[in-house]
Amino acid sequence: MEQLIIPDLIILNAGNLVTMSPDLSNEESGLEKNLGIIKDGAIAIKNGKIAAVGYESEILKSIKIGKDTKQIDAERKVVMPGFVDPHTHLVFEGTREREFLMRQQGIPNPHILKEENTGIISTVRWTRKAVFKKLLETSKAHLSELVNWGITTVEIKSGYGLNLEEEIKILKVAKYLKEYTYINIKSTVLAAHIIPPEYHMRDEKYVDLVINDIIPIIAKNGLADFNDVYCEKGAFTRNQAKRILKAGSRNNLIPKIHADEMSDAGGAEVAAAAQAISADHLVHASDKGLEKMQEAGVIAVLLPITTFSLGSNDYADARKMIDMGLTVAIGTDYNPGTSMCTSMPLVISFAVAKLKMTIEETLYAATLNAAKAIDMDNEVGSLEVGKRANINILSVKKIEEMPYRIGENYVETVISNGEILK
Repeated sequence: MEQLIIPDLIILNAGNLVTMSPDLSNEESGLEKNLGIIKDGAIAIKNGKIAAVGYESEILKSIKIGKDTKQIDAERKVVMPGFVDPHTHLVFEGTREREFLMRQQGIPNPHILKEENTGIISTVRWTRKAVFKKLLETSKAHLSELVNWGITTVEIKSGYGLNLEEEIKILKVAKYLKEYTYINIKSTVLAAHIIPPEYHMRDEKYVDLVINDIIPIIAKNGLADFNDVYCEKGAFTRNQAKRILKAGSRNNLIPKIHADEMSDAGGAEVAAAAQAISADHLVHASDKGLEKMQEAGVIAVLLPITTFSLGSNDYADARKMIDMGLTVAIGTDYNPGTSMCTSMPLVISFAVAKLKMTIEETLYAATLNAAKAIDMDNEVGSLEVGKRANINILSVKKIEEMPYRIGENYVETVISNGEILK
């Protein structure tokens, strides 16, 4: 006789259990089939992973509720995977609210950047000044805010250090958060964020530093999973971006790229040529660049709150990308300059309202597709046996309510790696 599972935790009475795995749904077609929705579902968790998922009547036959098994009644609400945020800059010090307000008043960016405490470089100064302990405490608070909105997996970029010592400091903070919290974290070295002031008019010298020193040493010390570059006018050229991404690949760092955010700088083409796992922003990407991305299997990570914060109405053309066959993910781009936002529910609303994505496309973009963009889709992003138990229980009973409830935090319960965090 097969031994019954004794779970550590079981979630019962899920009115709509959104698994993001179509094979788990008994529906023949439509939205519920595509999202793998199980009516009257349940999930059993053991040792931080999903031990059983399916219809409650079947799950209760396959498990044994022990004396130490925690039980959660989902009260017929939506239960779904924890959100995956594939693009953040959460390790930073200082804020730039004045810059945000000036931008909303229509003051041109060149004028804003002449003001004190504006631009990326101001965040670099504050972050450089912070000792490790202070930066860690600030970053813990930032991460807690993400968790409060249902994010259980997050990518963290450096990029506010811009020299070897400070980039290492930022990535060591990310490593600490990965090792000593229940959140799933992937780290990205973004030493090629902007040219630091000490290398003004010496761009190539800084590119050489990134290629020959920063990337190899960070890779050797296991501080990053990915290597990123900001390919944009005023930052790094196409040729510089290619060299920087190749350097990362030589050191076994998976390429990513900030591409075509402010203009068509050829970033999408660079992403395809470098076989990047993702290209992020893509507001002004060319059709040719998007076609090459699709052929190369590069994931498009779209960041609509950044467009909103910049006071622009030029949102990335998600509809075109999806119709072309690109895999689309969404993220917060949490950073102090252009997206002081930790809310994936708000990003979901913007994806529907501004990017014109369907609810099905949006939920995949915030979970499984986002997991693909950080090479974690075998572990998170859907509710399947063997995957990490990253689960949100919402206050809503229909998924259609999610984008509709603009600005509302409908995430009631957050579970990450089997631990109840909220």
